[in-house]
Amino acid sequence: MRLASRILEFRSLVGAIVCGILVALASGLVENPPGASIIGAKYYGHPLVWRVAIISLTTHVDFRFTSLAIDMVFWIVTIFLALIITEKVVLPKLGAGFDFKKLVLPLVLFVPLGLVMDFAHEFGHALWGTAVGGTLNYMQITYLVVYPRLAVTPLFRLGYVEVTGLSTTFRHGLFLLGGSLTTNIVSWLLALILLKRHFGHKTQVSLKILGFFGLLDLPFYVVFPQISLRHWIFLGGNWPEPLIGAREMGIPDPLFYTVVNLSTLGLVLLYYKPLREMIRERCEQIRTLGRNEKSRQNVQQVEHAVFLVH
Repeated sequence: MRLASRILEFRSLVGAIVCGILVALASGLVENPPGASIIGAKYYGHPLVWRVAIISLTTHVDFRFTSLAIDMVFWIVTIFLALIITEKVVLPKLGAGFDFKKLVLPLVLFVPLGLVMDFAHEFGHALWGTAVGGTLNYMQITYLVVYPRLAVTPLFRLGYVEVTGLSTTFRHGLFLLGGSLTTNIVSWLLALILLKRHFGHKTQVSLKILGFFGLLDLPFYVVFPQISLRHWIFLGGNWPEPLIGAREMGIPDPLFYTVVNLSTLGLVLLYYKPLREMIRERCEQIRTLGRNEKSRQNVQQVEHAVFLVH
């Protein structure tokens, strides 16, 4: 109990240390190419490169632990300052509180559930690709080779699927679109389940985080690569895969963007209850104003008719 109370007392510092270490380690998955580099080498880590993957006949990984330590200190200080400013300056001005306990569960679940939805995305590619006659040759999630056999590889890929035998442009387009299409469908199913059933707090949070990943997958993959970012800003593909797939299927851009916008808006409404309640209140106010205006007009008509009689 005494240890727990001390941790809560210095929650911002503890949170900054944990998050800073995790961010520094996660930056080892984000490519950071230097101005001059070795041919066949990929550099990872921010702000300093601390992991170098040299790809030749075999893949060899070098680690720079001093740079990793400096990156950890950088991210711990940055996050600590951000937490202090948020807790002491921003939230008091907004009249809001800061509950550190509520952040613990989402932070713990963020990466594992992100990988679950990453698998759903790549599985969607494989599913739609094979459904239209293709052959699955390879599937990888992060460092894990899922197919043709389970194995661990030193070469990181957030997600990669290879399907051959797609004989038409339409089939290849469906294969490309299938990843984000699948996560979008999963997000809709989770949203409807959460709307109809009540679960415990941990289950509710887990399903919402999964749903948010599915919600963001499609619009992020359409928009971010077109502004020189990756699918998930720093991670993932660097070309608008769902948009290219839709074009190969013959779907006009205006129709595709309309469907993406409507699907995203619908999911936001389902997952964000305060927004639904706000819209419902505004609609009720508009209906009330309409009824009051109609009643006023009826009263005026009655008064006008009485005046004419007299």
